[in-house]
Parts: sequence; structure tokens; C-alpha cells
Amino acid sequence: MERATRAFLVAGGAAAAAGLAGLVAAPWYYQPRPLTRAMQRTWPDIVFEVDTDEPAIALTFDDGPHPPYTEAVLDTLARYGARATFFVMGEQVERNPGLFRRMVDEGHEVANHFYDGRATLLLTNEAILRSLERTERILGDQNPSRLVRPASGVARVTTREMLRERGYTLVIGSAYTSDCTKPPRAYMRWAFRQMLEPGRILILHDGRKERSRTVDVLPDVLEGALEAGLRPMTVSSLLALGRPQSAA
Repeated sequence: MERATRAFLVAGGAAAAAGLAGLVAAPWYYQPRPLTRAMQRTWPDIVFEVDTDEPAIALTFDDGPHPPYTEAVLDTLARYGARATFFVMGEQVERNPGLFRRMVDEGHEVANHFYDGRATLLLTNEAILRSLERTERILGDQNPSRLVRPASGVARVTTREMLRERGYTLVIGSAYTSDCTKPPRAYMRWAFRQMLEPGRILILHDGRKERSRTVDVLPDVLEGALEAGLRPMTVSSLLALGRPQSAA
């Protein structure tokens, strides 16, 4: 009896731990609209989504350019006549200048995702600034909207203040299936379709690692947008459709 009780308690503890882990991980795989709206209200200096009734969403891709994934993404976007914002890394642009030029030539927006993949949260503000400015020099005049997305998606208050003082708009996004962790493609298709709502900013990855899920899922995302009557566009175009923010 005592042994059975211990086994029951162990199993119950494991189930509770698994449940807690699921609750912690859940927002990284699916973001319901009440959550994203609350995040936008809580951190108004970060762009998670855009307050608009216009039938529009923004598509964003991180960590490129990187063959063959960026090429496949560009081919798909061209097939659907869609525009997107590519948050590129400086070192990736240096390695793949032809792909970067193709992004620009085909009417897509490019933005600053710092020089490499080091987590912004773990760097000093001095190191962050060096990475930011190095990448901006590589981009030349191709980031007029001064959009930036921190590596790992997290930035300290002091980092956000530094970016804002330099005229940058920090963009995170509000529809993410954590494709970096390689969830099932069927799940990604389902989750993105649930999150296709006006003003959403979708986050996908096209660079630095194996990104076949992005390539495979993107056509279904674009089909879902068409079915919902939503226009995929760049972040700056979506921001232009937003309602003016009320004064605090």
C-alpha cells in the first residue's frame, strides 16, 4: 500500500510538472488575441501588433538571407504577389549579398536583426549598439523605417530606451508557432490559421539553421490569408494603417 501511494505521488508530481511546463511553453506556440492585446498595452514601446480594422497582416522572416530557404520563401511570396519584412542579420547579408539584393529588388522590406545570433538580452548595451550599427552600415539606405528586432525577441528596458533614442522602432510580433523548435507542420498550419486576424504580425524564420518548415508552411499561411480576406504586407505598411495611439 505504501509503495503504491509513493508511486501515485510520484506520478502525480510528474503530471503536475508536465502541466506547469505546458502552461509556460504554451504562449511560445500560440498567442490568443486577448494575450497579444494585453502585451501591447503593457509594453507600448514594443510593436507586437497593430490596432486596425483594415484587412491586413504583416509577414516577417528572421535570420536570413540563407539559401536555399530564403530563395524558396521569395519564390512563394512572388507566386502570391505578397510583400514581407525580412529582419536580416548583418553576417548573413555579407555571406549572401545576391539574396539580399533580390529581397530589395522584389519590393520587400529589410530591417535590422543585428549582426549575428547572440541573444540581445545577454549582451551589454555597448555590444548591442556595435552590432546594430555594424548591420545598419551593411544595409546602407535600405532600412528607412528604422525597424529592429532583437535576437531572441527580448530586450531590457535600457536597451529599448537606447534604440528609441536613436529613432528605431522595436518590432516583436504577435503570431508565432516557435518554428525554431520544429513543431509539427500540421500544428503550425492550424495555429497560424487561427491567428490570422487584422493587425497581426507573423514571425517565421528563413535563415541560419534548417528552415524547411517555414518553406513548407508558408503557402498554407498565404492561402489562409486569402480565404480570410487579409492582405499580407510589410511591417511599415501595416503600421501606416494603425489607429493613432491615445496619449497616456
